[in-house]
Amino acid sequence: MKLYDSSIAPNPFTVRFFIAERGFLSIDVGAVDLLNLANRHEPYLSINPRGELPALLLDDGTALTEITAICEYLDEIAINGQSLIGDTAEQRAATRMWTRRVDLEIAQRFIDWWRGSEDAETYYRGNRVTQSGGREANRLMANQGFNRLDQDLAGRSFLFGDRPGMADILLFAFMFTMIGAIPWLNPPGRTNVADWFKRMSERPSVAAACEPVRAIRADAGGPEA
Repeated sequence: MKLYDSSIAPNPFTVRFFIAERGFLSIDVGAVDLLNLANRHEPYLSINPRGELPALLLDDGTALTEITAICEYLDEIAINGQSLIGDTAEQRAATRMWTRRVDLEIAQRFIDWWRGSEDAETYYRGNRVTQSGGREANRLMANQGFNRLDQDLAGRSFLFGDRPGMADILLFAFMFTMIGAIPWLNPPGRTNVADWFKRMSERPSVAAACEPVRAIRADAGGPEA
């Protein structure tokens, strides 16, 4: 099993952050030069013709590319530790509900806002069609999602449960990697979101996820809650 990873970007960072939180996994790692768009060329396209990163190549040759699919698979095969998806049908359903909410209502909205910028057009160099016309609508929808999330987080440390789960990891990873490019992501007026972001930032797994890609050992457990 081999994880094809890259420099700090929302999707790869989400999986690295999940791995650091989950622990008890053995994974070989290969670095792909995302900044120079090596994911858009061979030999990486032989692994994932869509060019998306990260990709998890299983021993039977199957390539998983969607970050939630990769994380759920890793959660199931970890040799020990606490699941970040859920131990019961109810917990797994709630985790998937919150993950879908923060992804569709917030993360994808502010990512699409950035993808409509001149910076994105310069970065993609024609490898992705950028749409600047919907930027304002995406910003409004992202802020609407954040406002709702601020209410949802009242009285909670995390979105669901007593430690970060898939939804917390995905949203934080997208915010953490994009906050320098999108200054309106975390205004002080949303106190619950700001407190949640601070709690997430202080977890040791964040620093681990920022390190260069390297092989992961199964005896390395995740951080304490």
